[in-house]
Amino acid sequence: MITERFPEGESYEDVKARIADFLKFLKQNYDGKSVAIVAHKAPQLALDVLLKGKTWEEAFAEDWRKTHSWQPGWEYILE
Repeated sequence: MITERFPEGESYEDVKARIADFLKFLKQNYDGKSVAIVAHKAPQLALDVLLKGKTWEEAFAEDWRKTHSWQPGWEYILE
């Protein structure tokens, strides 16, 4: 599932690679600043994997959509 691409789309690993590139861009261009990111499920889970050190399995298991723990925003720190 994590490496399997959706029809004519990306796998979760593809999204993770794309988000990693985006984070490099943010670090180079907006270091030390606050940035709002609006995204869907796959990019948010990729942020959990890349910035919070979760495994994909943990990210899926702890996903707010599954745990019913929605909140008005999430904070990710890019170091």
